[in-house]
Amino acid sequence: MRIALVHPPEPYRSIASNIIQHPINLAALASYIMQYGHQVEIWDFAVEPPTRAHLIKRLKSFLPQAIGFSCMTPLIKTGHKMAEAIKSTDPSIVTIVGGPHVSAVPVETLLEFPSFDIGVIGEGEITLKEILDNLQGGKSPAGLAGTVYREDGDIKVGAWRPLISDLNELPYPKRELINFDLYLGSSSPGLSSKIMGITEIFTSRGCPHRCIFCGSHITHRQKVRFRSPEHLMGEIVECLERFKIEHFTIDDDTFTYGKERLMKILRGFKELKISWDCDSRVDSISPEILEAMADAGCKKVAFGVETGSPRILELIRKKITVEQIEKAFKWAKKAGILSSAFVMVGSHPSETEEDLKQTLDLLYRTRPDYALVYIAVPYPGTELYQMMKEKGFIFTEDWDEFDIVRTEAKWRTDNFMPQDLVKYQKWMYRRYYLRPSFMLRKLLNAHSLKELEYLFGAGFDFIKYVFAKRRKGVAIGARIEAFQSQKGS
Repeated sequence: MRIALVHPPEPYRSIASNIIQHPINLAALASYIMQYGHQVEIWDFAVEPPTRAHLIKRLKSFLPQAIGFSCMTPLIKTGHKMAEAIKSTDPSIVTIVGGPHVSAVPVETLLEFPSFDIGVIGEGEITLKEILDNLQGGKSPAGLAGTVYREDGDIKVGAWRPLISDLNELPYPKRELINFDLYLGSSSPGLSSKIMGITEIFTSRGCPHRCIFCGSHITHRQKVRFRSPEHLMGEIVECLERFKIEHFTIDDDTFTYGKERLMKILRGFKELKISWDCDSRVDSISPEILEAMADAGCKKVAFGVETGSPRILELIRKKITVEQIEKAFKWAKKAGILSSAFVMVGSHPSETEEDLKQTLDLLYRTRPDYALVYIAVPYPGTELYQMMKEKGFIFTEDWDEFDIVRTEAKWRTDNFMPQDLVKYQKWMYRRYYLRPSFMLRKLLNAHSLKELEYLFGAGFDFIKYVFAKRRKGVAIGARIEAFQSQKGS
């Protein structure tokens, strides 16, 4: 079977639009199904022209028999617009949707989006392979485990598919299907592909925690599975030798869990002389671990802080303390590793202005090199969504609006209206970044002209965002009207 794996275009451009990563999830799916003889192309409309004409050009060139869409909640509508355009061009093409949104609300997804033929729930590798095998053999994929499907006018859900127990059995992602030249943004704040060759890599899947705003449990069921250090090093070597990668962004939820395994990985990184960055919880690191990370080439670590309010930390079930947060940043600075803090506005409906002031005060005390302030989004399948839905606080189910970086929120909390959420986000950004001491420190720490160019570009985008009046995000072209039109080339 010929199948195109598609990352739909973003519905809006925002302050985070320059964060562009390789679609490693699609490359991993491609690698798995290609073992069984299926032909695959990856179409990433985050970097390709998001137009109907370009889509039709792709269709005519590859002639796919099936197309799979990877859709987080804010991409589900744009993915469906593409599916509509595909069906109008060739109704015989089977359209498959996967990702967190359909996994969270499978029946509702197929009801709302009729141009999707079948949905994949949870991990995609084995389910997608079985769907394609059935189609190739002239059989209906209806009823397969891990799917939501249409049958006799009804929408039904198959049995839940067991998680892949041994990640070492999976082949390395097919990065040769990715056009690296199109990815010239930042893999992570402060790390730009314009400066060095960067790719993303996963060493594990899943997270054992269940914060109220996170949907990781929907796919991974609060279970964590790890790749062996040996399997991981094989992929690193392949990237170094075949793709001239200079830096790796580790996208795990749980990279620093398991000290023995972590130390083996760090020894491998040191031997290969690579540079890398990662995310970490503040309760899974220590001075010893951070010093070993720095010695193994770690350039930056990002911590999920979320809030500086002990009350809110407890309510969102983060299971960390303010003291642990402060120590983590202190240890990272001592180890010589850049630090980044992820914080939220509205992570719990009861959050107050005083809670937000505690968050800003914590940023002042910990002094991260980068602070990312998000408006908490009530994604379907999360406890936050259920809480806010019951209160009548969600004003739309236009999924385009469910973006982590918004210029206009479409929900409220107990104490903040939508415009207040945006106001406090921008307030926190201004108060943290527009300090002369911070700006001078960033400029003095730049190591090259290219890095200075990156800083000025990112700074310009930041200024435009935080001082903009309330408005909707800037559309991509005419948003996705190009896919709505049933005319054209």
